[in-house]
Amino acid sequence: MDAVEDIKSRLDIVDAVQEYVPLKPAGSGSFKGICPFHQEKSPSFFANRPRQSWHCFGCNQGGDVISFVMRVEGMDFRETLELLAQKTGVALPSYDPAKQTEKKRLLEVNDLAARWFHANLLQDPRAEPARAYLTTRGVDDLTTDLWRLGFAPESWDGLANAMKEKGVTEEDQVKAGLAVKREQPSTASGSRPPAHGIYDRFRGRLMFPIADAHGRVVGFTARSLAPDAKEAKYVNTPETPVYRKSAVLFGLDKAKGEIKQRDLAILVEGNMDVISSHQFGVTNVVCTSGTALTQDQLALLKRYTNNLAIAFDQDAAGMTATLRGLDLARQMDFNIRIISLPAEAGKDPDEAVRKDVRLWTSAIQGASGIIDWLYARATRGRSLDRPEEKKAVARELLPEFARIADPVERDAWISRLAEDLSVPPDVLRAAMHTSRLDTTSKTPHASPRTTHIPSAERDPIRERSRIDLLEERLRAILTLKPAFRPIAESLIGDGTPFTLNPTPEELDVLAVIADREFEDQSTDVLERELHSTCSALRLAYHAKRRERLERDMRDAERANDREKIAEILSALKELI
Repeated sequence: MDAVEDIKSRLDIVDAVQEYVPLKPAGSGSFKGICPFHQEKSPSFFANRPRQSWHCFGCNQGGDVISFVMRVEGMDFRETLELLAQKTGVALPSYDPAKQTEKKRLLEVNDLAARWFHANLLQDPRAEPARAYLTTRGVDDLTTDLWRLGFAPESWDGLANAMKEKGVTEEDQVKAGLAVKREQPSTASGSRPPAHGIYDRFRGRLMFPIADAHGRVVGFTARSLAPDAKEAKYVNTPETPVYRKSAVLFGLDKAKGEIKQRDLAILVEGNMDVISSHQFGVTNVVCTSGTALTQDQLALLKRYTNNLAIAFDQDAAGMTATLRGLDLARQMDFNIRIISLPAEAGKDPDEAVRKDVRLWTSAIQGASGIIDWLYARATRGRSLDRPEEKKAVARELLPEFARIADPVERDAWISRLAEDLSVPPDVLRAAMHTSRLDTTSKTPHASPRTTHIPSAERDPIRERSRIDLLEERLRAILTLKPAFRPIAESLIGDGTPFTLNPTPEELDVLAVIADREFEDQSTDVLERELHSTCSALRLAYHAKRRERLERDMRDAERANDREKIAEILSALKELI
């Protein structure tokens, strides 16, 4: 058995998929869930345990466990094998390190840098300010080790020289975002970088390694420790082949298990909010890396939960980021709650847990529904007896009410707002209708990846003809009951374009369809399904042939081809 087959033999497709997609039983050996590869509300993704395969009927993609992990992780074949080999304990054949992919090289470079930064924090005398800072923030030794916190000394080439000793090229240091290439010559020294070569990007800073969902270091957040520093307090790794800040969530590698277990992801603003929360036992917490919440980050969370609780800063910038992230999350059908810290808890989760972790856990438990939060935000500090304030509140809330799918809930909010504004509910309903029309006529401000997808692209199955679907249904019945084949051949008849022999690739899909459509049906019921499907298919073939003959007749009449007309009339008479 080769390594690929050995890996596949040790994995179960359902267990592997459930690390990314919540699944529910859907037949004898099949499980269904929301597809991770395209936007959908009704589950069309199936994993089949007996055949160890998966297939989505929405985007018409499918394959085995390796192809699934390749797609969901965005890895190439070798990277996927290495990930799955590590999980299953399979030893892969060695290959030439010189031929390693750029991505793998840069991940190794980042790991070496993280080790060097961490050793500095623990041992370097110059790291005393960083150690003192962590002590004042209440970060213990175990947390420091768990998060691999580090220190970059105030040096232009400390990391660069350490990397060179490990055989890391200057080019790879620059590609990993750890070093900057000196482009302009300089004769100055000491306070300026060297006149040629490379220099360290991070200097005199506390280092927070940023890991992907598998715990591999892809970049760093660096915090300045100088109270009077003129540079930015926080600096992140720039975009690299392994790091896109819009596609990474800080702490997800450590939080994903608890997120899945609790079916809830808590989103906070900063790295220290995450670290402190984990240190005090609330471990389903992550944060963005200096960006507003993005679609890629939400797609990552979608692997583990559909429920979000958000605790972003409530200043002007934080509010704007929160609203933008909320809009995207609602488009992706997350259930959202907003965490508001009480005044005595402090300004952020980090401060709250260090005062009393119960302040933080109580705030999480008391998180508001999104409409409750938006309502409180829209009405806070406003005099609702003034016409201009009434107008402002209605303008802010009615578009949000229009997005509520349940009519009873929507009407309840309209009634509440009507009472608070002292206006008739029908006035608000009419205004909401106008607001909805205005909103749909304008270009959405959300990502075009979620709003401008053609319907056929969102749901390719709709593009398939009735004949395609009937043929697929018949093949599925025969996959479940091969003994029915002679009956099907007799019912379909000669001269039809249908073949009863599916390809090996089709068999996996047909097995899922058979589970989904015909689970627990008796032989008698299945035989009736066979007869009705064959009858409908035969009629569909006849209708298609008649349509083609009528089209040919029109062409023949335009050309005044009497011989062709007579031939088509004979064929039509025979068909009827």
